[in-house]
Amino acid sequence: MAGEKKVVGLNPTLGEVERAAREGDTAVLLKALEDASLEVRNAAVEALGQVGGERAKVALMSVARDRRGERPEVRISALGALEGVHSVERYASILEEFITGDSRKVVAAARRMLESVDPEGYPLRLVERRCLDHAAISVYGRAGVEAAVRLLSGFVTDRMEAGDLTDTGNWGKVYAATRALGRIGGDEAGRTLQALLDWLSSAGGQGGKWLEKERLSKIRDAARASIEKAGKG
Repeated sequence: MAGEKKVVGLNPTLGEVERAAREGDTAVLLKALEDASLEVRNAAVEALGQVGGERAKVALMSVARDRRGERPEVRISALGALEGVHSVERYASILEEFITGDSRKVVAAARRMLESVDPEGYPLRLVERRCLDHAAISVYGRAGVEAAVRLLSGFVTDRMEAGDLTDTGNWGKVYAATRALGRIGGDEAGRTLQALLDWLSSAGGQGGKWLEKERLSKIRDAARASIEKAGKG
């Protein structure tokens, strides 16, 4: 209504959450997870991470996994709060569940958290989850992850066999995978790059429309440069 003031600090539900957080009242915090207010739910999630305990662990996992009923912002807060109730290794394993196959916001946040808690193991965890988006492929190339070669090679080979290499959803990733293979190097990477060049020289790799030819040309240039980096030129 006009003239009404919303004073967040005096909101009784939020105030109760704050009190429960100070006193470790898990029951109130669990009830607050059902509140209609995004702010209250977020506050409850953060408080549960501070209070800890088995009930908090279960509740935070439930919120984090609630793809249909909860907002990404609250789910991300739950993922962050889980760090306070688990060991580093267990927390990293939990985050793995969310680094692919979820909303973009959740995936991006989970990856940032995972890279922060396990920077050395992060690239391999992406490989184990078979992540093949642009961001993951870039990580493989920058980190020189040999374990990613088979994954990248398989992706490039599948695209050649399917003949959909120039599709909008594929060509950019093929281009990135080609560059990553050059940075990683090795025999298998070299064989894949040579097979790609051979395919691009064949009738199937010539393209029809201007856009297809343009995309194939960029991939061809990347493949040639990558073969030199891989020591296969």
